[in-house]
Amino acid sequence: MPISDSVTPSNNYVIHRSSNTNNYSLYQFSPDKAELFTPVATDQPGTFDESWQFIQSGQYVLQWGPLTQQAGKNGYPFKVVKFDPASSDPLNETSIQSGFWDKNKFFDYRAYYSTDPNQGNNIELTSVGSFVLNTLFSEGRGTFRLFNFDACPTPTGPQDPLPSYFGLGQGNFPLIKKGHTLIPIGNYVLDRHPDGHSFTIWSFDPQQPVPLSLPAITQGRWSDINHEHQLIAIGDVILDWRKRDNYYRLWSFNPDSDSGLVGPLREGTLPDYIDNDSLLTPFQSIAPVQTAPAPSAGSMEFMRSKIKHVVYYMVESRSFDNVLGWLYEKDEEKCHFIGSDQPFEGASTEDYNEFQGDKIKVSKFKDGQLSDQWNLMALQQDPFHNTMDGLQQMFTDVEGYWQNGQPDMGGFVLNNANPQVMETFSAEQLPVLNGLAKAFAVSDQWFCSMPGGTDVNRGFSVTGSAYNKLGTWEGGDAYEYFPDSPHRQSIWKVLWNYGISDWKIYYSMEWKGGIFTNQLYLKGQIPTVDANPDDYFAQFDQFITDAKSGSLPAFSYLEPYWYKKKGTTSYHPGCDLVPAEVALNSIYNAIKQGPAWEETLLVVTFDKNNGIYDHVKPPYARKPWPNDLNNGFSYNLMGPRVPAVFVSPWIKPHTVLRSEQDAPFDSTSFAATLLHWFGIPKDKWALGDRMEVAPTFESVFQQSQARTDAPNLVPPYDKTYPKKE
Repeated sequence: MPISDSVTPSNNYVIHRSSNTNNYSLYQFSPDKAELFTPVATDQPGTFDESWQFIQSGQYVLQWGPLTQQAGKNGYPFKVVKFDPASSDPLNETSIQSGFWDKNKFFDYRAYYSTDPNQGNNIELTSVGSFVLNTLFSEGRGTFRLFNFDACPTPTGPQDPLPSYFGLGQGNFPLIKKGHTLIPIGNYVLDRHPDGHSFTIWSFDPQQPVPLSLPAITQGRWSDINHEHQLIAIGDVILDWRKRDNYYRLWSFNPDSDSGLVGPLREGTLPDYIDNDSLLTPFQSIAPVQTAPAPSAGSMEFMRSKIKHVVYYMVESRSFDNVLGWLYEKDEEKCHFIGSDQPFEGASTEDYNEFQGDKIKVSKFKDGQLSDQWNLMALQQDPFHNTMDGLQQMFTDVEGYWQNGQPDMGGFVLNNANPQVMETFSAEQLPVLNGLAKAFAVSDQWFCSMPGGTDVNRGFSVTGSAYNKLGTWEGGDAYEYFPDSPHRQSIWKVLWNYGISDWKIYYSMEWKGGIFTNQLYLKGQIPTVDANPDDYFAQFDQFITDAKSGSLPAFSYLEPYWYKKKGTTSYHPGCDLVPAEVALNSIYNAIKQGPAWEETLLVVTFDKNNGIYDHVKPPYARKPWPNDLNNGFSYNLMGPRVPAVFVSPWIKPHTVLRSEQDAPFDSTSFAATLLHWFGIPKDKWALGDRMEVAPTFESVFQQSQARTDAPNLVPPYDKTYPKKE
C-alpha cells in the first residue's frame, strides 16, 4: 500500500540509543515528509540503562535486564510501562508490572544452547503481533518459545507479562540459526541471513506448532544489500541504511515480490546523530482522533469524530435474497448509492435452480403475506451448509472450484433435495430488518467470508480467518477443549494489547456451559480477562439497560438466543422469525431511546447463508494465511451474500453501500473498520492477509448533521405470536 493511502495516521516513532551510553531520544518518523526524523519535544534527553533491552508490544514497552541473582535464583529483572509519546521520559513511566523471570523460563533444558557459555547472560525477545518470541540461536538450530503477552493493566490477573502460550514448550527452527536476524513486519517475519545478502520470508502463524513454519513464503538474495546495511521495519516500510556514510533507502514490503522489498520509495542521507553506535527501536502508537480541520463526511476521521460506541450484532443463517431481496422491489429510485451506482441487487422470481427436470424459481413464502393462520418460519429442515456442500451449491459442475471456475449458483436445490431453499421473505414479513435497512443503510455486496458454517464464518469476523478449519465444532470435546489449543488471536486480543479494555460481550444464553464467542474466539488469549469475566461479559438484558442509560462500552458484541423450542432470536432456519424481529427491534429501540444515540453505530450482519439460495456469484478472495489448506479448500473463495445493515443518525436514509475497492465486503470488513476506528496501526494487527486487504465501510457516514427522524418499527406477527391490538 502506498504510504499516502493509509486509512489512519501511522503514528510511527523511533527511540534512538547509543550502544555505549545510557542516553536515549524519541523521534517521530514521517516517511512522507522532507525530514524522516523529527525530535519529539522533551525536557531533556532521557536515560535508560544501556545493559537493559526493550521492545514494543502493542501500546506497551516490555523492558528487561541482563542475568542477575535475586533471592538466590538466576534470572532477569523486567518491567512493563505504557508507551506515551507525549511523555517527557517515555521509557521511565510508572511501571504497570515489574518482577523477576527465573532463567529456567527461557532455558528449560540447558544452561546455554550454543558453543557460547555466556549465551544466558542475556535473552532475545522479539515482538510479533500480540505475542513475544524468545529465540536461542546456535550453529545448527534455532530454539524458540512463543509467549503470550498480557500487560495486566488491572490489579487482578497474572503478574507475569509473558504467560505461557497454551502450555507449549520449546521448539526448533531448523533453518533459522546463529547469526540470523528476525524483522517482524505485519503478518510476516523477514529473516536476514548472516551473510547480509540472503533472506527468507516467513508467515507468522501462532496457531502452528512452529509459528515460522515450512514452507517459507519466499527466499532469495539481494544484489545491493550487504553486511554493511542495517534493516529495521518501521510501520509498513523497511529502513535500509549504511552506517559508514548514513546513506539510506526506504522500501515498502511485499511478501509476494521476488525480493520482499519494493522501491526504493525514497533515498538520502540520515542526520549525523545516527552513527555507527546508534540503536533504533520502532514504536507505533494509537492514532489520535483528528478533529481539525473538520473531517469530511464519509472519511474514517469523520467516523472517529462522531461515533463513540459501536454495537455489533451477528445473527444466523440467511442469504441476502432470502430476507432482504425485496427491500427495493417497488421504490429503487429512492436509493442513495455509495461505491457504485449499479442497480440494487435484489431477488427476482426469474432466478431458478434446475431439479429433476424442473425449473425451481425464487418465490415468496406465503406470497409475502403476514397472517395468524401460519407461522413465519418456512424451511422445515436445516439446509446443508458445510464447505463442501457450499461448493456444490455454488458450482453446478462439481469440479468447478478446483478448476478455478466461476460459480453459477445452480446447485442449491440439488444439493439439499429441497425446493424450499428458493423461498424468500418479503419486506412486509420482516419489517424490522427491512425497516432498518431502508431507513438507514444496507450493503447488497456483502458476502460470507467463505462457503461454510457458523464457526468458520464467525471466526473470520473476529479473527480474520477460519483457523484453517472447515465446518463447525461447537459440540463435544472439540468445543470444550478448543480454548486450550494454540490458535490465532482475535480482535479483542489486539485491542487489549493496545490498552483498550472498554468492550463487553453480551450473551443471551450459555452454550454447552460457556459463552459461545468467548469459548471459540477469546478464552485463553487474555489471562486477565479469564480471571475477571464479570468485567467483560454480561447477559443480553444488561445490554438493554446499558444502552438506555448511555453506559455502553466503546465496543459491544451481541449474541442472539441461539436455539430453543420457542423464542429463538437468531433468525435460524427451522425457527419462528417473529422473536428474532422482536429482539432486533428491542436493540434498536434501546439505543435510539438512550442518550448516546447520536454517538452510536449499530451493525447487523448474518454469519452465513446456510445453504439458502442467493443469485449473486461470490468472488475469489485473498487467502487469510498463506499456508491454509483443508480438504482441498484454500480459503480463497467467498461464500454467498448475507445481509449487512448499518444504523446511525449520521447515515442517510435509503443508503446502499458497496466497497470502493476491488475486494467486496465480507465479515472481515467489520473487524478492519473497528480496528481502524480505534486507531490501531494496521501493521500491528497480525490478523492475516484477508484482514490486510479488507475494505472498510466508513463511507456509509454521509450525513453532515445527525438526523432526528429515526422511525419507530413494528415487529411482525403470526399464528404463535398473534398481532397485538
